[in-house]
Amino acid sequence: MRLIHSSDLQIGKVFIYFEPEVAALLQDARQAAVRTLGDLAIKHGASTVLLAGDIYEKQQLSPQTLAKPIEGMRQFPRIAWHLMPGNHDHVRENGLWDRLARASFPENVQLHTKPGAVKIMDDNGTPVFLLPAPLPHIANVDDLTSYMDKEATSEGAIRIGMAHGSIQGFGSDGEASNFVDPARAETAGLAYLAMGDWHRQLKISDRVWYAGTPEPDMFKRPPGSSGTLCNGGSALLVDIAGARAVPTVLPVEVGRYRWHQVVKTFTEDSQIDLLEAELRALELDLSRVVLDLQLTGTLSLAGRKKLEERIIHGIGAAVCGMRSQDAGLVLEPTEADMDDIDRAGFVRVAADRLKAMADDSSNPARARLASLALRRLYIEHLRQAAAS
Repeated sequence: MRLIHSSDLQIGKVFIYFEPEVAALLQDARQAAVRTLGDLAIKHGASTVLLAGDIYEKQQLSPQTLAKPIEGMRQFPRIAWHLMPGNHDHVRENGLWDRLARASFPENVQLHTKPGAVKIMDDNGTPVFLLPAPLPHIANVDDLTSYMDKEATSEGAIRIGMAHGSIQGFGSDGEASNFVDPARAETAGLAYLAMGDWHRQLKISDRVWYAGTPEPDMFKRPPGSSGTLCNGGSALLVDIAGARAVPTVLPVEVGRYRWHQVVKTFTEDSQIDLLEAELRALELDLSRVVLDLQLTGTLSLAGRKKLEERIIHGIGAAVCGMRSQDAGLVLEPTEADMDDIDRAGFVRVAADRLKAMADDSSNPARARLASLALRRLYIEHLRQAAAS
């Protein structure tokens, strides 16, 4: 059989560190991931989509937000969608899944809130069983996949597990301590174990994979990565030829936006030009970029002004959204900077005093404030000079 494996859509997520209009775009992209997954299933001839937990970000969401992804799945009647609760949207009495069930699911959408083998199809006469391990709580002490070892299915059946949590011994990107034995696929005779919770795509073994989130949602680069691209943005296309055949697993791109984290340390103003060129080369379509810019080092006042104009405002207008962090960026005004403010008189005296305060490391809070005031004085002076 052929299936699409995804997880951690986390619909309803709030992006508080972006402007409301940017946050709205990112929220809409998470909703749209359902349609993209359906389109990919049709394109690649997959009959099934597995969503291994955390379809929703939290329990308390509006009826419209809850219904939208289900309605999106309804638009693909030839695709069977199998949903399982994770730690963010775990099973609880009168929780979100009860609310959705009262509205009824489309025939092509099946929710798995209890453990146990469920026959989901016959593949040319070979029965296919799904063995889900839904989460009844945010954090569970026991390995909820352990039942799979003794769960009976018909002879020669293809057994597919679905779980949400942390594989023991592989570190964790998740928030809950829902540990899963990395050997579960072998001990339970699974052809494939579809994992959710970690937002990066990761191969644990030939039969055990994390699909990762289909739409990135955090600035976290893969361990050991030398690039700027962060985790998430794809799903897995899985081919299973038989009950014990090793599956073929292929990553497929899903994400509308691509999240990048760029760290830059300045030692001279001329590096601003190099940074601008680097950022403009991140993607062919910069409107798809969500950028985390971490700046440290030293710049002159003129360099800081250039940074604001070329990077913060220029690049900031080209990308979908940008978060800049410059607490580690120190201003080192040159003599030319100071002369630009004033060569003599009370304004120059004020500028010199601010510079001395900014250079005083014995009072970091006052130094930071003086640096900001000096920068403001420089910009206001140039603005007035240009106006006159």
